[in-house]
Amino acid sequence: MDVTSLAWRTDIAVLEASGSTVRDCGTHLLVTTPDNPTYHWGNFLLLKNLPLAGGAREVMGAYDTWFRTNRFRAIGIDSTTDLDTVEFEQAGMDKDVSHVMTAARLVAPERRFVGGGIRPITSDEWKKWVDLELSVYADDARYTRTYVEGRARQEQRLVEAGRGYRWGVFVDGRLAASAGLYDVGDGVFRFQSVATHGRRRKQGIASTLIHRMGEWAAARGARQLVMVADPEGPAFGCYSRLGLETVEVAVELHQALEGAIA
Repeated sequence: MDVTSLAWRTDIAVLEASGSTVRDCGTHLLVTTPDNPTYHWGNFLLLKNLPLAGGAREVMGAYDTWFRTNRFRAIGIDSTTDLDTVEFEQAGMDKDVSHVMTAARLVAPERRFVGGGIRPITSDEWKKWVDLELSVYADDARYTRTYVEGRARQEQRLVEAGRGYRWGVFVDGRLAASAGLYDVGDGVFRFQSVATHGRRRKQGIASTLIHRMGEWAAARGARQLVMVADPEGPAFGCYSRLGLETVEVAVELHQALEGAIA
């Protein structure tokens, strides 16, 4: 299955390089991350197309067959435009539509943050990133320590493989913001998990960090920087001002499951 979506193509490249397994089943890809089973978008089905009318529950049943112990369902669709997923939504799944933003080079931020150091995090600082993620996403039940520590292990593999770094902004020795940026091949670099501590927002920290990372990637031969973002999220405007432009959208379906699966 050839993936046409830039979002899913770069997602899968990052996942494979960091230890996940991708199996081509013809009509869909089966993505698994055995050492992080609660990672929703590390354990999902990517459909080549929407199913025919009446086929949503069959797809959901297929997910349950592959992931018998999961307390969630996660299904992506390989499309670059929004789709009518009403059958999945009527069956209990929630739909997210993210914007896929790209730029060859980033525009310098209007207000640069100068109150801290910006650099890749070191091998002994991953716990600081885990703690930052748990703080930023404290209201999201999916963000457990086990899940985020699993993400940290995966990103460490990317760093060890020479694909890139997770960067941080350090203020008084504390991690105020962080983002990952990894080479997925052919001059394409994908941003991962941008987060700023709640007490450090609106200070130009994230924009300064992302711009610095973009300059680093350009020096390594990047021809395209890719960011996948929530168009309703607080950071979307920041990304736009840095010169990232929406080129397509990505459709995700997810559902939390209670009790035993029938």
